[in-house]
Amino acid sequence: MPAIPEFLLRKLYVNDSLKSFEGGFTFELNNTFAPVTLTGLGLNVDGQPYSPGQIYLSLPNLGEIPAGGISSESPFSLPMNVSLVVRVFGETPRRRLVIRADTVEAGVLQFGVGIEIDEPEPVKKQPGFFSKTRRRFAYASQVFKVQQDPQHPSFHFAPISNWMNDPNGLIYWKGNYHVFFQYNPAAPTWGNIHWGHATSKDLLHWKHQPIALSPDPQGADAGGCYSGCAVDHDGTATLLYTAVFPETQCLATSVNPDLLEWKKHPQPVIPAPPEGMQIEGFRDPCVWQESNEWRMVLGSGLTDAGGAVLLYRSKDLLDWQYMGVLYHGNLKSVDPLWTGTMWECPSFFPLGDKWVLILSVYSPKGPLYVIYYTGDYKVDRFEPDGPPRLLDFGAGACFYAPQTFVERKGKRIMFGWLRESRGVEEQTNAGWSGALSLPRFLSLSVKGDLCCTLPEGMQALRRDHEELTAPNQLSTTVRGNCMELIIRIPPDSEKWSGVHLTCGSTPQDSVLIGYDSINGAVVVDCRNAGGMINVLPIDIPSMQDLTLHAFVDGSIIETFIEGKSPISARFYMEKPQAMRVRRVGEARVDLWKIRLQ
Repeated sequence: MPAIPEFLLRKLYVNDSLKSFEGGFTFELNNTFAPVTLTGLGLNVDGQPYSPGQIYLSLPNLGEIPAGGISSESPFSLPMNVSLVVRVFGETPRRRLVIRADTVEAGVLQFGVGIEIDEPEPVKKQPGFFSKTRRRFAYASQVFKVQQDPQHPSFHFAPISNWMNDPNGLIYWKGNYHVFFQYNPAAPTWGNIHWGHATSKDLLHWKHQPIALSPDPQGADAGGCYSGCAVDHDGTATLLYTAVFPETQCLATSVNPDLLEWKKHPQPVIPAPPEGMQIEGFRDPCVWQESNEWRMVLGSGLTDAGGAVLLYRSKDLLDWQYMGVLYHGNLKSVDPLWTGTMWECPSFFPLGDKWVLILSVYSPKGPLYVIYYTGDYKVDRFEPDGPPRLLDFGAGACFYAPQTFVERKGKRIMFGWLRESRGVEEQTNAGWSGALSLPRFLSLSVKGDLCCTLPEGMQALRRDHEELTAPNQLSTTVRGNCMELIIRIPPDSEKWSGVHLTCGSTPQDSVLIGYDSINGAVVVDCRNAGGMINVLPIDIPSMQDLTLHAFVDGSIIETFIEGKSPISARFYMEKPQAMRVRRVGEARVDLWKIRLQ
């Protein structure tokens, strides 16, 4: 492609496309010259350079792509005559916007456009007032819409609106449980990542708090404040988290008893991966205290081995020394579980007389799921007892990026991110995305399986008990989108036994939960309600009932089986508030409504 004069490049910019939103602005480009391959994109706004981490690109029918993730190794193809939407987090241009594109075909392309903004007369204060009022009204309307959505959970934690993903910084501090989480305050889609914050006295009733961490346009975390953890450092609450583009590890502290104010350390505490290592990913610190020093594991991947956990140590949380690879997977193995190209969100902790390593398996083109190992921790290395096991049997990585912490009585608790099964358009229309799992108390069985139990306070949420014992009996008292089910399946059950969650008389808009005796599996089938089929192979012990303990909340189902990994699932009934339960086969079913108040 020959060099293009700047006056022609300016034609790429779509006039009058610049729009402001709270926290940033958008504009459009229309490539009318030829298909081009981007290897980088940068902006200068009124003389101020903006980092790639502040910039997101999207094409029709394509989700947002962070500009910081575009490189010669990971290029971005821009076809002809297609509108490219550029979304930027930062101050809206007032005078001039300069756009720089690094391309394969034509090298560096750079051009500037003048911005015309009608400045209000200084004496007129009302436009600003009304503008703020409109923004507040729009936000209040969105919040009201989300809270009225019957698919939005009631007793699972979710933000008031917009996007959330990984739980972060779980800690019990001065009488309160704190949950931080990945949060986009501007949209129900991924990007613009902050740390949201909520508190609770009992792990069930949550109070929304102000945003804890926001990206600093001039700091290392300009591209977003990504996953991390919280620790008590000599009475000071301390967060360690990942910044991106490039990935570095950062630190913030709080002396506020409610953890509402945080001060960031001016520089990353781990500015780069170990020298000379060929790795994929360098993120999601998990930190604990060992003797008189701190230890940290980071999620990563070795180019020749796949998923890996890197180990560091420090005396003060500021100066860190690399100790080597704690453990790595096998890139070529598929038996029993493929361990992926890298590991995200590692959680490493003692439980009983063993150590447990929980990992979120990531691959750009492969499936996502969460695995765990049990084993021994010796001389800065982890020795597993056996192959990895699934932590949750929900399909489509419904349960992902879990984090654990120790509660006030010394028990280990885990929360996970419950991902959506619906598409980006549906999430955008709903105005929200993502929730947290119920808190799961962890223990090890005699066989070394990781077992999950729920808080005792869950029973206090029960209302209006009903029992289903007759063939095809349909619930009359317990109905709606918030309920608890205990399903007991006899050992001599034939074919299928369980329940049918339904909003009508047809199989459409319905969910099946039960046991398939022919195939020997617990099944949560949400395919007729916009979800997936979820399968846990299991044999019913002879002379003993199989008990399924399920919680239904808006668009969430969590099913627990004693001694086994749970099943997390998402479903999207059109009118879940009208949902009823039908007994199927030989199951005995106890039902309760669930209400937080």
